[in-house]
Amino acid sequence: MQVRLVFSPVMPLHSNTSPPVFFYGEFFKFSGQHRANVDGNDVFAPAPNVDMFLLHRHFRTGGTTRVGDIIRLTDVREILELVPVYGSQMDLRLDCNTSLDLTNTFYMNNFASKETFHAILTYQ
Repeated sequence: MQVRLVFSPVMPLHSNTSPPVFFYGEFFKFSGQHRANVDGNDVFAPAPNVDMFLLHRHFRTGGTTRVGDIIRLTDVREILELVPVYGSQMDLRLDCNTSLDLTNTFYMNNFASKETFHAILTYQ
């Protein structure tokens, strides 16, 4: 998910509990472009030559509205780095502030930490 907004509900002043923190995020999905057969199971595979999984931004039917949801911040388990797939020529508008918004295809950097590397490659 790409976090778009972090928020907390307003609680009455006399409440002794801290309000929960939520975020609205937009989903990505694994590309079906790279698959492998492991022990008779069809699984997603890393892209050749880069050994990173390929992700696409998830859109609703029609392809213009991004799929998102509201999640409790405490439900986040891992933070991942996404690397835009630039293609043969990089869009000159891309920078650190726009790369997640102007691109719809990404590599998931599973080499960012050994924990991420092992978690992703051993889930299958």
